[in-house]
Amino acid sequence: MINKAEILIISRYLKPKNKDGFLKVISNFSFIGIMLGVATLIIVMSVMNGFRIDLLDKLLGYQPHISFQSKGKYNLEKESIKNLAKKNNFKILDLNLANNSEALILTKNKNYGVLIKSFSKNEIKNIYFLKKSIVQGKVNENGIGIGLELASKLSLGIGDNLTLLSNNTETTPFGILPRQFNFKVSFIFNTGMYEFDNNFLISNLDQSKFFSNGENEIEIRINNPDNSNNFTSVLKQKYKDRLVYSWVDNNKTFFDALKVERNVMFIILTLIIVVAAFNIISVLTILIKNKSKEISILRSIGFRKNSILKIFLLTGTSIGLLGTALGVMLGILISYYLENIRSFLNNNFNINIFPSEIYFLSKLPSYINYDSVLLISIFSILIVFIASLFPALSASKLEPIKNLKNE
Repeated sequence: MINKAEILIISRYLKPKNKDGFLKVISNFSFIGIMLGVATLIIVMSVMNGFRIDLLDKLLGYQPHISFQSKGKYNLEKESIKNLAKKNNFKILDLNLANNSEALILTKNKNYGVLIKSFSKNEIKNIYFLKKSIVQGKVNENGIGIGLELASKLSLGIGDNLTLLSNNTETTPFGILPRQFNFKVSFIFNTGMYEFDNNFLISNLDQSKFFSNGENEIEIRINNPDNSNNFTSVLKQKYKDRLVYSWVDNNKTFFDALKVERNVMFIILTLIIVVAAFNIISVLTILIKNKSKEISILRSIGFRKNSILKIFLLTGTSIGLLGTALGVMLGILISYYLENIRSFLNNNFNINIFPSEIYFLSKLPSYINYDSVLLISIFSILIVFIASLFPALSASKLEPIKNLKNE
């Protein structure tokens, strides 16, 4: 326990006198360093968490959870997959026949490579990522859909013609040439995922025959994306001759890189707190040197070594606790209003700190994980405690008689 006398001494040491100007400066630097270190860690971790969650949400908004190679007997394969899912307690939300192909959009000034997703005429209106994403026009069997970002780049609107150069070739009097087709834009979609809206077209399977030689696949979505790998394994065991892969396989490298980046950022930003903690060692070392006479007097009037240890340990830890507490509040506050801050800087000063064409998302995401906040707080306090312990032990070992003689 700590007594009133110890509390009084700690409060005096936390408010250095004007003559201890250098000590006051270092003390303030330590406090500000810990506060900014904790706040920065919380903000960066919140952005990394938000980026992962938002990106995952966007990716799964237009990617199937599982892709299954079709051999042409769609209805039989569809029923077989449904039965297999039911038998193994997986709930299927969507199951669609699809084709993925590539083409080149021809314009007067520049050509653009695009990816084309094609679906059955009967299913295309209810495709999972189109249900709430069509912002202009409507699906029809003769037209083609284009992403909002790509339409804006090419200055295309509903009813405009789109010329595509396919991988398929035809023999002409001039030799073998790629086939060229014209389509009308019937709808424009906006999934919110820049990479998709800037690179994809949507067509039906009849149209896909013009520019695709590849096999169709069955796109499967289940109620829990985290179970995709488990259901993929079940399908692979049943259909050993088919290509089956999940969204995890498709994006593994990206999310692994994201995880590594998050861990590296945590380690780098933790160094801010460590540096601030070293400043606390300096603060306490100078304080002990300046107050060595007082320490000797306190020991002479009955203060035990443990009391001296507590006084200096709590003096250093108090700086860390206050810095950590304010850092947590500042970090949570900025994380909560981060998108508003980004918009303000972009609109008023033309400072774009989060370009969507680089990060794939139109907004700066932030998700405050309070478990991470607690971990950062405990980690910060622990570092400060360890940093304060060594000078405090040194103070408690001062010999009062010897020290007073020297004075």
